[in-house]
Amino acid sequence: MGIRFNERAVASGSTAKRSWRAPAALLACALALALAACLVPTTKAAAYFSFGTVGVSLGSSYASLQVGSSTSVSVSISPSSSDQTLGCGMAKCPQVCDTEESLAAGYSCFDANGQCTCSGRSYSTYYPDAYASSSNAGVATAYLSGSTLVVTANGPGSATITVGASLRQYADGAASLQVDVSSPVSSGGSSSGDVGSPAPAPVPSVPSATPSATGVPQAAEAVESKSDELNETVLDTVAGKVILVERNGHEDAPAQLAKIVGTSDQVVFWQGASSEHPDYSWTFVGADLAENAASMPFDPTLSISKLGTGNVSNIMKQAKDGLVLDFAHEGPLPGTASLYVNVDASFADGTKLGLYCYDEDACAFKQVETEVTVEGGYASFKIDHCSSWALSTDDLAAYRLQETNTPGAKAQVERAVQAQDNIADEGSNGWIVPVAVGIVVVAAAVVAAVVLVRRRKAVASEPEAGEAPVDADE
Repeated sequence: MGIRFNERAVASGSTAKRSWRAPAALLACALALALAACLVPTTKAAAYFSFGTVGVSLGSSYASLQVGSSTSVSVSISPSSSDQTLGCGMAKCPQVCDTEESLAAGYSCFDANGQCTCSGRSYSTYYPDAYASSSNAGVATAYLSGSTLVVTANGPGSATITVGASLRQYADGAASLQVDVSSPVSSGGSSSGDVGSPAPAPVPSVPSATPSATGVPQAAEAVESKSDELNETVLDTVAGKVILVERNGHEDAPAQLAKIVGTSDQVVFWQGASSEHPDYSWTFVGADLAENAASMPFDPTLSISKLGTGNVSNIMKQAKDGLVLDFAHEGPLPGTASLYVNVDASFADGTKLGLYCYDEDACAFKQVETEVTVEGGYASFKIDHCSSWALSTDDLAAYRLQETNTPGAKAQVERAVQAQDNIADEGSNGWIVPVAVGIVVVAAAVVAAVVLVRRRKAVASEPEAGEAPVDADE
């Protein structure tokens, strides 16, 4: 009997060991699956499908040229770069590594060991590809040189110049420039007619200094753009001198302002195809300048776009319309200036616009003027400092940053990268950690249930007290 008892005990021990193997294996598999789920990249690398549309904005939407002349327009592309991995969801590396399409295209997402490489963690920086095309090359052609669009007039007529940009995992974006080209004005020659005494020379009149809608005095003759030298014109008016200076990189703004400090004279900085139809212009009056204006650095360069950049872009994407003014100059100006901005491509004449200034500390726009009326295609207003300004028919002051709307919309620059990762986590793989936890919980419950059932069976099979164990031979 003892021997039989020991054999039974051994058999019972073996059965107990085997009873633990299945639950233990199940628990190990659950833990492995949970660990694998947690190791899947949960940053923006997993959010492949579309990061939005590439933003393309031009410094001007219109140019007027004569045959044989050329002009340049600033180009802004956003984002200027993008850090990405080779993630699932792309044409080259789809969600499933062995799709017929990927294999037919010759793209293998398996490595030498048969492991799928879609969810790699190695980042690469990608840059947008930009191009310029013309609807009528006989009228005008264009090419990109860095962040500048160079347009050349070839013949009379009209043409549309399109600047497009593409970036990996972004939808293509584009912006256009309308170009009107006229024939050169003929000079010299005489018209036929009766020969008589020459007509008396007209008495020269002193022109007025009253600015037109463009900010340039109405009596001033149109000045074509030049890119290779200082382009300066001095106009004598009843109110004093008006100095027209093109912003083309050859101007010395502080030196020009120094000429009018303490006087009623004016300096007008303009940029565009001509002074008659500039993209924008600045007007400074000598009496409004600081005494040390000549020693204050000032760059009149201005970039005009629909969205702007950074946190400003985040807010502008929520508004129904608007134009953002980004200045090369930062901080206080040498004096109060009247700014004239070409808005004819966005707002019709008579439109009432609100003028807003972006507050970096509050991360919000504050309204400065309630009614800036568009006249002759231009909006004009006065400013005494440069930051991010905006014009809109919408109430920009009512909007706040929405971090899930624009990746990296943080008040502090150092938090921008982390914000992108957090947004991607919420938008793509936010389910991974909860699922992993769920796997472990379910597996633990199954193991507990199996162990409980087996224990009950073991107890049921044990002989009662005083009962001899059953002999299989009897």
